[in-house]
Amino acid sequence: SPFPYEKNTKFIIPNDLPDISQVDSMEFSEQVASHLIAIAQATKGRMLVLFTSYELLKNIYQLMKDSGTLDDFLLIAQGVTAGSRSRLTKNFQKFEKAILFGTNSFWEGVDIPGENLSCLVMVRLPFLPPDEPVIEAKSEYLRSLGKNPFSAYSLPEAVIRFKQGFGRLIRQKTDRGIFLILDRRIETTKYGQAFIQSIPNMKIEHQSLNETIELIEKWL
Repeated sequence: SPFPYEKNTKFIIPNDLPDISQVDSMEFSEQVASHLIAIAQATKGRMLVLFTSYELLKNIYQLMKDSGTLDDFLLIAQGVTAGSRSRLTKNFQKFEKAILFGTNSFWEGVDIPGENLSCLVMVRLPFLPPDEPVIEAKSEYLRSLGKNPFSAYSLPEAVIRFKQGFGRLIRQKTDRGIFLILDRRIETTKYGQAFIQSIPNMKIEHQSLNETIELIEKWL
């Protein structure tokens, strides 16, 4: 890569968030929303939050909006705020204190260079929903060939999307940014290494929310 990722990017995996498989969706949403509120205040917005589920996006967006602590921020959410992906992205770039919540198409093809984007957050690893008809059909076909649908299809697709999502953060050599992944599975599962190895080599920081805020305030 022509970009100095190790120097210009901080890769953080919070150590004080629960594993989503061990808590219900609402508890996870509430804890993530609290983290994102504090991080947004430290970065003064300029944050893109990527989701794999529209329902989770909507829940966290609403919790953050209702908190009353981000009244001077512009919260832009795909599927909630009216407009195309291009319009939402332009609005995000125009407003100094903005947070953009996206899913699906926002994982690729979004170009926000410079200081307009200083923090990229992935709430979950980008696995496609296994109960979608197309995914189910492909999985059945792979089983009929004697292949494991997870390792032959679901994991490679998720790794590609993860790599594409990460690519939203650094768009030119002078860009600097914070990359947070809130899904503990990236380190607690064997397949998690496939995601880490798909992006440029960087030191991974394991930090509490307070430590993350301190790092952001010093570094950005």
